[in-house]
Amino acid sequence: MSSTRDRILGAARELIERDNVGAPNMSAIARNAGISRQALYLHFPDRASLLVAVVAQVDERTDLRSELETVNAAPNAGAQIRALAGMQTRRNPRIAPLARALDNARHADRPASAAWRDRTDNRMRGAVTIVDRLRAEGRVDPSWTPDEASKLVWELTSFRVWDDLVNEAGLAPERYVEIVTTAALAALASPVISRPSRARLRSPRARQGSSSGPDLPPSGA
Repeated sequence: MSSTRDRILGAARELIERDNVGAPNMSAIARNAGISRQALYLHFPDRASLLVAVVAQVDERTDLRSELETVNAAPNAGAQIRALAGMQTRRNPRIAPLARALDNARHADRPASAAWRDRTDNRMRGAVTIVDRLRAEGRVDPSWTPDEASKLVWELTSFRVWDDLVNEAGLAPERYVEIVTTAALAALASPVISRPSRARLRSPRARQGSSSGPDLPPSGA
């Protein structure tokens, strides 16, 4: 990586983490890096590509590859979920300012949304792989579709769930790991309970009469 590119990424991350107001604009990043906007655009054609590169640099510096190898080497799918949750407890404190800034900005800022999706899409692919293994091990109830099961694992192992449970609710990191693992495995092993429709809950007499009045007992009752 060129020294200028490295300086740009460092300047962008510094602004994101220092100001905590979302993704900075290109002018602010160029100014913080000590280069012109024209020089900045020689390295990154737009904010989206720059923010994706910032996230990739953070992944590299927090040794994401090694962490994922540990998850993939787990002996079974349940152990993979536990390893994935454990990875969150080690990495998330180091990336929290960046993750929160992108999460806050992604709804109104398309480049920030692109950087966020780049990360969450990768995590979804991991969740799909884990669920495929769970299904092969016979640990997913047939009432779950593969897509639903993958989204559950994806959500339970998300940054936001970790942030809420550990930093907001005060769970100890090791307890978070066990609770997330237990919740995922217990939910997927259980049938999804379909809620009866409103029409099925109402009596035949109520369906024939007014929808707003109470059911009346048969005459003579």
